[in-house]
Amino acid sequence: MGTVHNLANWQVLAAIIIALFTLIWIVTGLMHRTYAALGAGLLMVLLGIVEAGSTFGYHLPWQAIGLLIGLMVMIGLTNRTGIFAYAAARAAQISKGKPSVLLIALAMLSTVTAAWLDNLTAILLLIPVTISIAKVMKVSAVPFVTTIIITANLGGTATMIGNLPNMIMGTKAGLTFNDFLINLVPPVIIIWVVTVGLLSLFYAKSWRATQTSMVDLMSIQPSSYIKDKGLVVKVLTVWVLVLAAFLLHPILHFEVAYVALAGAALMSLVNYKTYSWTEIYSSVDWNTLFYICGLFIVVGGIIEAGIVETIVIKAMELTSGNLMYVSILIIWLTGLVSATIDHTLFVALMIPIIQDLGIQTQGALHPLWWSLALGAGLGGSGTLVGAAGNLIAAGLAGRAGHPVTFSTFLKVGAPITLVSLLIATAYVKYMYY
Repeated sequence: MGTVHNLANWQVLAAIIIALFTLIWIVTGLMHRTYAALGAGLLMVLLGIVEAGSTFGYHLPWQAIGLLIGLMVMIGLTNRTGIFAYAAARAAQISKGKPSVLLIALAMLSTVTAAWLDNLTAILLLIPVTISIAKVMKVSAVPFVTTIIITANLGGTATMIGNLPNMIMGTKAGLTFNDFLINLVPPVIIIWVVTVGLLSLFYAKSWRATQTSMVDLMSIQPSSYIKDKGLVVKVLTVWVLVLAAFLLHPILHFEVAYVALAGAALMSLVNYKTYSWTEIYSSVDWNTLFYICGLFIVVGGIIEAGIVETIVIKAMELTSGNLMYVSILIIWLTGLVSATIDHTLFVALMIPIIQDLGIQTQGALHPLWWSLALGAGLGGSGTLVGAAGNLIAAGLAGRAGHPVTFSTFLKVGAPITLVSLLIATAYVKYMYY
């Protein structure tokens, strides 16, 4: 498990108190999550719970940080091409004014975008243009916004780069890009079909009397969203190279962090006349990076205090050492918790627990990682506060006159999440046990 060392009883108690207050501050929003995590991490170091050397050498997820920086720069520069707004507008026209068809098209676009970039980016890119399309079609944007939220969370679950928990988990556990594709894409496809079917049924009644003016719809010019076609070609070429490098990891053995950073550098260089260094710098979400650093120092303190070992022993006792029961427990515990708090926080806490479980179970780890990924990704759609992207999407829709309330989202998100977790449970049991 790394650098665990003997601590005094007061240090163990302090570690527990700091971790609990960090959780309370982050969940309640009484303090910005970055300040809460960094402050708590600093306390862990000052009180001698975590040694400075082990903090930088072991506890901080440098691979995840490098991967995030590279992807953030690439996503930030890709946003400026307008390609996703173009795709959404084209989807609206292809639907020929049928909301049910548009819902399916947006669900597909949201899922693919989230899997390729990440779920939060998919929401930021698609929600504004979707609201504009709904206005032209003279229908409520709420069904489309809800669909984009749920399918973006689902798409983000499918790949290593689709959401923050997967990035952290993959780099900390030594999993590859292909590992995520092989193990998570199949259940995500099954859950996607069921989810979109349920969403279509749920919203069918609200669209029966809809009359969309094809003249207004066809007046939208998708090409107007793309300012520079040459720039689109360059950006997409870099993405193809980066994704190819991810897929060829078993042959090339390039770490995903180095690939992402190289992709960011290449995208910046080939478009140096278009992008300024200020734009490149501003593409990085520094708050998130510092939050991750503080969070993992806190988690390091929990490890050093022996709390993780205690949890592992209790989990093995509860499940009688049966890995299938452990997997099912992880899916449901992670799914239900992720519906109410920041799933990044919970995944960060679960990673050392699963790593320690590997010691207890002679390294039979992979099913537990996929259970954690499925629980965290699917649980984020359970409530409006389950993921940061959910709240951002609701805020954007509310400002445009299409309010997505907590109860409105709960009526759709909760049952779909429960069905999704049931499917995930059946998949994990069938595939791995």
